[in-house]
Formats: sequence, C-alpha cells, structure tokens
Amino acid sequence: MVIPSERGVDQMSEQAMPYKRSPDLPSYSSPPVTQVDIGLHIQALKLRAVDLGDLYGRFRENYPLIEEHPPSPMQIERFPGGSPSGVHFEFQLLDRPPLPMLVFLTGDRSSLVQVDSSRFFCAWRRSADDIAYPSYEKFRAAFVRNVEIFEQFTTDVDAEAKSIVQAEVSYVNDIPMRHEAMPDFLVREIPFLANKGLPGEEEISSVCAAHHITYKTSQGVEYARLHISAEPVAVGAETALRLILVYRGEPREKYAGMDALSAVMSFLDEGHDRVVRAFTAYTTPEAHRLWGRVT
Repeated sequence: MVIPSERGVDQMSEQAMPYKRSPDLPSYSSPPVTQVDIGLHIQALKLRAVDLGDLYGRFRENYPLIEEHPPSPMQIERFPGGSPSGVHFEFQLLDRPPLPMLVFLTGDRSSLVQVDSSRFFCAWRRSADDIAYPSYEKFRAAFVRNVEIFEQFTTDVDAEAKSIVQAEVSYVNDIPMRHEAMPDFLVREIPFLANKGLPGEEEISSVCAAHHITYKTSQGVEYARLHISAEPVAVGAETALRLILVYRGEPREKYAGMDALSAVMSFLDEGHDRVVRAFTAYTTPEAHRLWGRVT
C-alpha cells in the first residue's frame, strides 16, 4: 500500500471515507484517557535534513512549537508467528545518516505531529488537568488534514516510495485506584487477586497483566492485533492503574479494494471501535457512571 502521490490534496479528501460511528458504541463525557496516538509506519521514505525546514513551514500554523528527538525503530506486528506478544521491532540499514524525529506541537502542547523516516503519527496528550480530550471525530479529522499535508510535502521533495507498512491507534487511560473507579480487569483475568494475596501471609503489592487478540479476514488471513495491558503507575502523589489499548496491523489485508487513505481510515475506525468496546468490557459499571457514560 502506497500513499497516493499523483493526486492533489482535495482529491484525496473526497476519497477519504467519512467517519460513521456505530450507534451502539459506548461513549463517555469524561473518560480517563490521558494519551491518544494514531499513525502510520512507513517504509522506504527518503527524506533529507535540508527538507525538514520546509516541512515545519507547512505545519507551523497549527503546530508552532518544534522539538527534535532520536528516531524510533519501526514497531510492527508479524503475521503469523513472531514473538509471544506478536510485536516485532525492525532496524533498517540506511544509505544516509538517520534523521531525528521531528515533533510539531500546539501552543498548549496537547496536540502534536511526529515525523521521521519510518513513521507519521498524530497524538493528543492531557498536558494539563483542564485540557479535555477532543473526541475521536475531531482527532481523526486533524489526522486526515495532517497526513494530506505530509503527503504533499513528500511528493514535492521527491521522497520516493511512501509504502505504508502498518497503521495503529492507541489509547492510554490512567484510572484512579479508588474502589468505585477500579476496573475488574485484573481480578477477572487473575482470580486469586480477589483475595488480595497469595495463600499464606504474603500480600501482593503490585500486579501487571496483559493479553493480545488477533483478528482475521473472512479468508482467514491475520491482519490486526489488539494489545491490552494494565499496570499500576505513579501519577503525581497518587497511584493509578494505567490501562493501555493498542490496535495495530495491515490495512491492505482487509481493505485491499480501497485507495490507500480510505483503507487506512477504515482500519483506524475499526481499531477505535474495538478499543472502545474493550475498554468498556474491562471496566466496571460503577466507573462508567463516574466517567459519564452516554451510550
């Protein structure tokens, strides 16, 4: 799958599938989400350091701040097999010095765009307590706008093939360790935790849990994986349970008949739907009321 490079941005926007939220998909007015990422893992994208100033100029209106970070290795799913978790880190041999990861940020630092030679990601962070999650619909619209800007930039600088290896959407939720907000994830997955300890006098002070769900096409081809993990973390002076849900895979396997951008957006929408349903399944009705569940 390759990002189209022969069509203009307006033509791409017309073909990008609009978001259609499932009527039975749960929603929350005040979810405990603290971080959201959606993006693309890209292969064979050849950028030069001299081009990066132009890229900043194209994002500066919406993202006036800029930072540099070390590039990240490509993190992708292997289908089938691979490591026990299914996650594979890929290191590439380069014919030129690696570029830094550029991070373009909004003034309040809550929204950002990450770009290096193997990834294009948009993210939202709860940078302050009064910063509200903008909703998936708004976040998705910003991603489409930004990926079109990036597509036009790579075409203009002749960055060669822009092959989309995989796409992903992830949510990080920090859930206060209060009884009424506690998810039942750990107790349901590890039943002896309901007794708060091992047989005998030992008391468990900290527990992490994780599992992974693989999805297949109607032809039985594995194409996506949902990773769900939970662990206690320190958030300020308090302890919270960090519930992370990551949906990652290959859009072309299920949406091969679509143009690249529509296939990616259909895959991300599917991932968002599955993430929300899993989040709801692994948390309690009491917590849902605290978070203002609407549907």
